[in-house]
Amino acid sequence: MKALALLSFCLLLTVCSCHDFVKKPADKKPTVQAFNNKKNSSIDTSGKNLIPVFGYRFAITGDFNGDGKKEKLTEHFISRIDNCESDKFYEGLKDYNQLVELTMRKKPISLVTCDDKSIHSLLITSHRNLGLAYLKNEGDLNGDGTDEVSYVIDWTDWSNLNSWNIVTYKNGKWKDLYSFPIWDWQLPDLPQTYNQYGPVGLENKIINTENTKANKEIEDSLNSFKGLIKKISNNKIQIIYDNKEGVLDTGIVRLKTIN
Repeated sequence: MKALALLSFCLLLTVCSCHDFVKKPADKKPTVQAFNNKKNSSIDTSGKNLIPVFGYRFAITGDFNGDGKKEKLTEHFISRIDNCESDKFYEGLKDYNQLVELTMRKKPISLVTCDDKSIHSLLITSHRNLGLAYLKNEGDLNGDGTDEVSYVIDWTDWSNLNSWNIVTYKNGKWKDLYSFPIWDWQLPDLPQTYNQYGPVGLENKIINTENTKANKEIEDSLNSFKGLIKKISNNKIQIIYDNKEGVLDTGIVRLKTIN
């Protein structure tokens, strides 16, 4: 898989949130009114032999509002057809194009909710996506007493290029602190899938849902992944990023100041 990642890297240098109300972040649209926590596998997949695969859901804990208590953030992948949790993948797919087509029919929306209802949900995206490729509690990066969050979106596209996003919860809203370009192959695989990188970009391959050994190994690797940022001092971090010239680089940057 690493060899394929490196091959793709060379070829693609120029490649081109259960009944809960979701609160609208300051700068993201659109929003969802409410959704059903029960997953729905009855959406037409137009494939008689496809087996729905729920897919991995991230969950992290931390003090995200600075009240001195731990909260839990949980990923949700919702179909706007019925406002229910949806399966992300299918066993028996012909190819990645079919997965993209089936996913788009669901009109998917990706969000993160908190078990503390005073913390508004974080809308990740309502565009072409398969939920989150990564979610992490980064600790207090800016010294304001709250833990910051990093996330990467699992886009339904054919490119290896992506973005690492850092957000913080301030004054009742999730706010962007910083984002930088990365390659998908810098991230670990998710349980139930592994990532294959070909000449046309990322393709999510399904691991048989009964293969618990393989999924356990992938989850262990995911949990041990240290991420792509390191705190240097308050509001200052070191990042590992794509320098726009097709080369991985490191740099020290300052986070946005949030009042």
